[in-house]
Amino acid sequence: MSRGHVQIRDRDPKSQEEQELEREREELRKQLHYGHMEEYKELVGSYPNSPVLARKFAGAPPDEPYENDSYTGISDDSDIDNLKPRKQHWANKMQFVLACIGYSVGLGNVWRFPYLAYKSGGGVFLVPYFIILLICGIPMLFMELAVGQYTGRGPIGALGQLCPLFKGTGLASVVVSFLMSTYYSVIIAYAIYYFFTSFRPDLPWTDCSHRWNTPDCWVPERLKHNISRPEMSRTPTEEFFENKVLQISHGIEYPGGMRWELVACLICAWILVYFAIWKSIKSSAKVRYLTATLPFVLIIVFLGRSLTLEGADKGLNYFFRPNWSELGRANVWINAAAQNFNSIGIGFGSMISFASYNKYNNNILHDTLAVSFVNGITSLLVGIFAFATIGNIALEQNTTVEDVISGGPGLIFVVYPQALAKMP
Repeated sequence: MSRGHVQIRDRDPKSQEEQELEREREELRKQLHYGHMEEYKELVGSYPNSPVLARKFAGAPPDEPYENDSYTGISDDSDIDNLKPRKQHWANKMQFVLACIGYSVGLGNVWRFPYLAYKSGGGVFLVPYFIILLICGIPMLFMELAVGQYTGRGPIGALGQLCPLFKGTGLASVVVSFLMSTYYSVIIAYAIYYFFTSFRPDLPWTDCSHRWNTPDCWVPERLKHNISRPEMSRTPTEEFFENKVLQISHGIEYPGGMRWELVACLICAWILVYFAIWKSIKSSAKVRYLTATLPFVLIIVFLGRSLTLEGADKGLNYFFRPNWSELGRANVWINAAAQNFNSIGIGFGSMISFASYNKYNNNILHDTLAVSFVNGITSLLVGIFAFATIGNIALEQNTTVEDVISGGPGLIFVVYPQALAKMP
């Protein structure tokens, strides 16, 4: 018997539903016989990715055991999978969990959470953040994972299968992910530039003796002992990022030239992304073991060092100082909701894609709780590290924490290199 050929056991009397199902199987046999594989794939793809329904479609009663070819003429469980859309699976649960954690823990935790905490009243921001995580973040993440695992498809196909009217929603999530990937790739390019620059004997952002430095550049160790320091003083870390890495012009009317070094770093970033996913989950799953665990090692190292810096208590006091009146502001809750969705990755379609590689009976509730817990704790630890470092910089510049912290990429490439320079 040819592979995939279906053999039906006669059962009398046949109900109308059984007769209709038999006609569908007969049509399937004809398509297989004449090589109409496209119609076969379309027909099979219309059925849910369920082993029970697959066996019923093949001719075996769903409530009876499946053994060899007693009912269907199928030799093993691998042939059952041929009746479902062809899809790879994660080798184990750990690969899936690490993929979700590696996707959710990123720039949103590193710079956006500390900035929003500063902007929204310091430590009181933790209250709406974790409340929204419990009532919105975890349930919505669970729903996205459930949709992907049940349908076995990406965001476009999954939402289109559940409700054809909302198929465009899946397409919109793919477009948003593409736009975010272009932005994230630029940030990665900056990091690659710092990576290659750090191979010098002396880090170029630790002093003011370079051609890109201005008269306003002051070394922090000398600045705090100088009574006549200029009020517009700038750290060498800040000037390195703005004047050397970005080469920011004086205004929009002065566009400047192409930064070929950053172009090369951007190409390297896209090459790394390509080789990480070029074999789908076969290649990305192995990369996840490194990309999902290494950041936590670095966070722990930087956290331990930042807590020993002079002035760290100044930044931590600002971070954990509760200003309960801020809870009455709508923007605080809006920022907390936006941070949850952005950090976990809700609405981008990626979680649906990750879950589509799961086995049908995988317990996604445990996975949802694990990813949400790790993401929340990571945001808290990064916030402690960032504000401890900012407190040290504020002490060296003899200023307040409010005048040191900045939002956006500046928080990464100004404050964090400063912490790196202080590593023993």
